[in-house]
Amino acid sequence: MITIENYLIADKGHEEVWALFNDVGTMADCVPTSVSYEKIDDDSVNCSLRLKLGMIPLDSKCLMRITKREGNRRLVAEGQTEAGETLKKFGKMATENTTKLHIAVDFEEIGPNQTQIHFCINAHAVGQMRRIYESVIKGQRAKLEAKFIENVRTALGAKVYIRGSEAT
Repeated sequence: MITIENYLIADKGHEEVWALFNDVGTMADCVPTSVSYEKIDDDSVNCSLRLKLGMIPLDSKCLMRITKREGNRRLVAEGQTEAGETLKKFGKMATENTTKLHIAVDFEEIGPNQTQIHFCINAHAVGQMRRIYESVIKGQRAKLEAKFIENVRTALGAKVYIRGSEAT
């Protein structure tokens, strides 16, 4: 299993940060590998994802669902990916490549215009996807995290940075 976890600081009020993460469509736009999405309802979204592995695009489809909201302080989402069109061409990859996702995001107001965001993403891949996750995605973790922060920064229109680092 791969875990990506960090604390971010957003120079934006708690309610505005909550509103961004609470909207599954807006949040889907922040996912670094998201190509497109279809909002099903207020809790569910179908996403098309693509990760470039050198010259090879690794595409998949993902159904994510918000499964828990605790006030305006915590969101939990769960989902599962399956092979996209490119992967389906590779036989075993089409049937043995699911990844179960669990995402928890906690919000804490640390000032009138500042919010701490703690996110923890667990991806449990099986079959052929497990090897890809273990060898390639671990190496791209920093790049994916940086893109996520950039996307959240753009969506909020505010400074967003890793806690303890200098604001950019």
